[in-house]
Amino acid sequence: MHPIYGVVGVLMTVLFPLSSIGSYGVLWTQRADDGTSESTGVVVNGDSEVTGAQEGISADSMPDNPNQRLPLTVSGSIPNSATAVSDDLAVLKNGEIRNLSTGASVTDSKIVGTSTTPPDPLAKTDGSSFIPTSVHKVRAAMKKSASQAASGTVRQSAYISYGRNQTTSVAWTSSEYGAYWGSYNDSQAFFGASGDLFAQQANHVIDVSQWQGTIDWSRAKAAGVQGVIIRIGYGWGNDFDTQALRNIRECKRLGIPFGIYLYSYAYDTPTASNEGSDVVSKLRSAGVSPDDLSYPVFYDLENWTWTGHTPPTSSEVYEGMVNAWYAQLQAAGYDNLGVYSYVNYLQHELNSSALHAKTRWVADYGSELPFQFTTNDRGWQYSDQGSIDGISGTVDVSAFGNGQYRASTDVAQYSSVSVPDGTYYINSFAKDSSGVDITGGGIDDGVRTELHQSNSTTEQQYRFTRQVDGSYTIINVNSGKALDVSGGAAGNQAVVQQWAPNGTDAQKWYIRDSGEGYYIQSALGDWVLDIAGGSLTDGTSIRLYAPNGTDAQKFLLSSATAQIPVDKTVRIISGLNESLVIDLPGASQSGGTQLQLYPWNQTDAQLYTFHEVSNGVYRIVNSASGKNVEVGGASTVNGAAIQQWEANGTAAQNWSVIVYDDSSFALVNDASGKVVDVPSGNAVANAKLQSYAANGSKAQMWGIAVAQNTREMLDSFAMKHRQDLADGVAVFQTALASGKVLDVAGGSQSNGAEVRLWSSNGTSAQQWRVSHDQHGYVTLTNVGSGKVLDVRGGSTAIGTTMNQYEANGSYAQKWIAVKDSNGTLTLHSALKSGLVLDVSGAATADGTSVQLYSSNGTEAQRWIGLEG
Repeated sequence: MHPIYGVVGVLMTVLFPLSSIGSYGVLWTQRADDGTSESTGVVVNGDSEVTGAQEGISADSMPDNPNQRLPLTVSGSIPNSATAVSDDLAVLKNGEIRNLSTGASVTDSKIVGTSTTPPDPLAKTDGSSFIPTSVHKVRAAMKKSASQAASGTVRQSAYISYGRNQTTSVAWTSSEYGAYWGSYNDSQAFFGASGDLFAQQANHVIDVSQWQGTIDWSRAKAAGVQGVIIRIGYGWGNDFDTQALRNIRECKRLGIPFGIYLYSYAYDTPTASNEGSDVVSKLRSAGVSPDDLSYPVFYDLENWTWTGHTPPTSSEVYEGMVNAWYAQLQAAGYDNLGVYSYVNYLQHELNSSALHAKTRWVADYGSELPFQFTTNDRGWQYSDQGSIDGISGTVDVSAFGNGQYRASTDVAQYSSVSVPDGTYYINSFAKDSSGVDITGGGIDDGVRTELHQSNSTTEQQYRFTRQVDGSYTIINVNSGKALDVSGGAAGNQAVVQQWAPNGTDAQKWYIRDSGEGYYIQSALGDWVLDIAGGSLTDGTSIRLYAPNGTDAQKFLLSSATAQIPVDKTVRIISGLNESLVIDLPGASQSGGTQLQLYPWNQTDAQLYTFHEVSNGVYRIVNSASGKNVEVGGASTVNGAAIQQWEANGTAAQNWSVIVYDDSSFALVNDASGKVVDVPSGNAVANAKLQSYAANGSKAQMWGIAVAQNTREMLDSFAMKHRQDLADGVAVFQTALASGKVLDVAGGSQSNGAEVRLWSSNGTSAQQWRVSHDQHGYVTLTNVGSGKVLDVRGGSTAIGTTMNQYEANGSYAQKWIAVKDSNGTLTLHSALKSGLVLDVSGAATADGTSVQLYSSNGTEAQRWIGLEG
C-alpha cells in the first residue's frame, strides 16, 4: 500500500462530543509551510468552518487521487495524452507502460503481464486503488503546486468528518474533498460537500481483494461494515482472487450482505462473453446463487494495461461487450448486474446512455459526484483510505443507497381496494377500538391527525369520495376539510393534517389491501398513513411514512352510517339467494363449528345479535349457542373458516361493515381484513362459509332483517294470549273424555310427584290455581300441595312427563294458554316453541301420563277449564 505523501503540515484528529447533534466531530489544525498554525475548524456532517485555501485538497496530491503524491518530475518523453495509472506509472496510447519520472519502459510481468496473461491490475499500485488521470492534468497540478510554494501560500490541507461510532476503530470518514455522512428521511445518507443528497438509506460498503490479506470479518462487521463487494478475479481463464472464496464464505457465514466484481480485460465482444462465462463458472464453483447476492455482480471497466493489447476506446464497442457479458450472467439466472467505472472513463470511453443506464457504482474522490445515475440504487466509491478494524492497511469505502426513498414494502404491489362512496371510521388494525382523529376536534386548516379512542363523534368520521384515477378524497365530517400531506412534501414523518379541499395529489389517497387490513397510500408516492412509533396511546400522531409492513400502517374502514339493528335479533340473508341465511348447523353448542348457508326456518340457529364495541365495530352472537362469530384462528389466508367460538375479546371476533347500498353490506373481520364469503359464489344449502379478500361480489354481500328468536317469539305469544285464561282456581279436563282431569298422584305433597290423568274426584289434588306473570305466562299451582306444574328436568324432549315441583320461576313451570275456536285450551310450554301438554297415546285410563309433545291439534292436546 502507498502511504499518503506530501503532507507538509500536521493533521490532528481528536474525537469530541457535540451534544447538540448527538455525534462526534473532528478537530483539525492546518499548518502553513513555516510550521505556524494557520487556522482551525470543525467538520460536522459536512458543515465545515473552512475558507480560502482550506477548501482545497493537498496541492501535492495527484489529480482525482487525493491520497497519492504528485511525482517530483514527469519525463519529457511522456506525452500529455498518456494516462497516469499510478503515482509513478503512465500508459501511452499504444499500451506501453513507462515510469512517469524517468520515462523508462516498464517490463516487469507482474506490472504489464505477458502477451497471453494479463497482470493483476492492482499490482501496479501495490493493491491501492488509483483513478486513472491524464498526464496533462498531472503536469498542471505540479505547476500549480510549484506556484503556491513560490508564493508562500498554504500548500495543502486535509480534513475528515466525524466517525459515526466512537466505540469501534472504524472511521467512516468523509471523502478527502468533504463529501460526508448524515441522515435523510430517517435513514443513513451520504451527501456531496455542498449538501446535495447522493443517496439515502445508504450503507457503509467496502470492496476487497487479496491485497487486503486475510480479513477478520467478525471484527469488520462489528466495526460497521454493512456491505462488501468482493473481487472474484480479473479477465477470463484466470484463477480466483486468492481470498475470494474465503471472503465469500465468511460473508455468508456472518450474514454480511455482499456483491461481486470482475475486473475486465476484454477488448471485444467475444472476450467480454468469455469473461461473463468465466464469472458464472466461478460463482457456481463458489456456491453463490443469485439469491445470495444483496449487491450486484459488477463489471469493472477501466483503462487497463496489458502487454500486447490495448483497451477499446469506442463506447459502441463497449456497449456490445457489456451486452455480451450481461447475456452470459442473465442466462445463468444472475439478473442483479451493474457496471463499475470512474467518472473520467464514463465521460469519454463509456459515454453512452446505454452504458450509463447500467452503471450502478462509480469511483470519484472529489467533493461531488459529477455523474448522473439513471438507476435509483447507486454506489459512490468516495475514498481509498478507509480504516476498518479487522483489515490491515486501508480499504476502499463506498456509500451504497437510493436516490429516491425505497420502502421495504412496495405498496403498489398490493391490489387497489374500491369501497363505495360514503362516510367511514378509519380504525387502527393494531387496535380497532382506536382510530384516526382530528386533534381536539379542530376545524381550522393545519390541525393534525392523531390516534384516539373511538367516541362515535363526527371528528372521527370521514367522507370517502372516489376519483376517476381510483384514488379517494377523505373529508372530515366535523370540519369539512380534507386529509392532506402538509406542503405536498411526502417523506418519512411528513405531517398529515386537515386542509381546505384543493384537488391536489396531497389530498388524494389510495386504499391498498395488505392482506391484513388496508394501507392508505398517498397519491404523492410510496408513502402511507402510519401511527408514529407504533404507539397505540391516545394522542399519538398519524403521519406519513414509507410502507414497512407493520400493523402501525394498517387500517380498517367501517361505515359510520350503516343501519345495523344493534342489540336486536336479526337474520343475515345471502345477497346471492334471499331464501338462504347464515345458519349454525344443528344449533351446535361446540366451539369451532363452521357456519353455513341454509333455508330460513325461523330457528335460533339462524338468528344473531350485533353488539357494537367500537366505532362501527361489532360482535355477532348466535342466538342458539350464545357464541361469537369469528374467523378461525384469526387466520389471514383466503379460505379460512367462518365459525363460532366462546367470547375471547380478540379482533378475530370483531367485525366492521362496508355498506354497498341500502340493503346490502360486507362483513369485514378486524383480525384478517377479509370478508365473509360464499365459496365460488355457490349459494346452496349447507355451503360452508369462508373468509376471503374483498372483491365486491354478491357472494360477499349480505342483508339484515330483524327477527324474533325463540324467547322473543314466545314472549310475544304469551302476551298476545294473556286474556285467554282468567286467573283463579280451575280444574283441567281432557277433551278426550268427560270426567278425566289433571291430577297429582295420590295427592302427594312431594317434589317430583307425577302429574297424570285421573277420574274427577273433587279433591284439591285436582285443583289448580291460575296466575300470570308480567309477560303473560301462566303458572299452574296445585291447590292441595302448593307445588306447580313442572316439565320434568326442564327437558324439551318429546315424551317428557310432568311432575309437580316447588315454584322456581323457570320456563319449565310456565305455560301459554291459548283458547281455541271451540272454547277449549291448548297449553303451550314456555320452554320451546311448538311443544304442548299432551295425553300420552290419547288414552283415557286412570293414571295415563301427560307429557310434552309436538303440537298437532288433536283432542289429546285440548283441555277444558272448569271452575274449581
